[in-house]
Amino acid sequence: MSRYNMCPDCGRRLHRKLDCFGNWDGESYYCQYCADMYDTDENDDISVYDAADIWASNGKDEDYMFGYSEEELEDALNS
Repeated sequence: MSRYNMCPDCGRRLHRKLDCFGNWDGESYYCQYCADMYDTDENDDISVYDAADIWASNGKDEDYMFGYSEEELEDALNS
């Protein structure tokens, strides 16, 4: 059993999504591969630089990667 929620369609790990107040609600997830819950009309994208700052301020926790890879976030921190 995995400690992560898995996508029922493709079997990959789901990522948490912010609620309408900008908080992690623990219930909303999306699959970055299938994008089933991802509303493409919304502009919820976060820049790699903002994501890197948030990721670093949270101890480089993988829950705060916003769909970016560790390499992308490290590069953004170092630029």
